[in-house]
Amino acid sequence: MTANASSEYGDLWKAANAVDGKTECGTTDVAITNFQINPWLKVNLYNTSTVDRVLIYNRQDCCGGRLHDVSVSVIDNGRNVSCGFYPGPAASENRILFLCEKETNGNGVTISILSRNGQNDSLSVCKVEIYG
Repeated sequence: MTANASSEYGDLWKAANAVDGKTECGTTDVAITNFQINPWLKVNLYNTSTVDRVLIYNRQDCCGGRLHDVSVSVIDNGRNVSCGFYPGPAASENRILFLCEKETNGNGVTISILSRNGQNDSLSVCKVEIYG
């Protein structure tokens, strides 16, 4: 899997950190976006696949509460199929599981913060795992 994001905060906190396989994350192992309206992270699947669930590992070092108002969708031929919403805020080290409807197929998964009233948010996660 590969990943890209709406932005990346500096040189160390790349979107690719979210899919590098490490579930224990130090300060430089997380994926972090800049503060912006509706930040997102997209995990690209190699092929169109069935997605049953998405597991997000929140960052462990600090700032766990930044993970809030999270929407997870599977991208299927240009349309987004929702797997759920998490109002949060999460705590550091939380794992958040999103269950997708049966037979949800797509070639990518998008995780986004739905910013409130134009508020700037930063999406930061340790890891994203996708199961099918």
